[in-house]
Amino acid sequence: MTDRLAEDWVALWQSELTAMAADRELRESWAALVALWAGTATSALGALRAAHDTARTPIPLQPARPAPAAAASQPGLDEIERLNRRVAELEQRLAAFERERNRTET
Repeated sequence: MTDRLAEDWVALWQSELTAMAADRELRESWAALVALWAGTATSALGALRAAHDTARTPIPLQPARPAPAAAASQPGLDEIERLNRRVAELEQRLAAFERERNRTET
């Protein structure tokens, strides 16, 4: 019975990953997220280099002010609603999976 549960679980996630790979909006969202992470890593590296360089030079009396931060991009309400619907769908599938599992265990 445990083997069957594991097989069902793997099949469920294989179908989910296949659906995710086919979803253009999801791929674009992941690409944007990875770009955001890359930008953050680049900024952090630049800050570390600047801190390292500053440690070698005398500190000026009046430190320079940083440039104002750019406004963060926000997903549209349609995207949020689509994600909420997808989460609800996955929760329903999981509940059905658990009901089936409980039925086969008894």
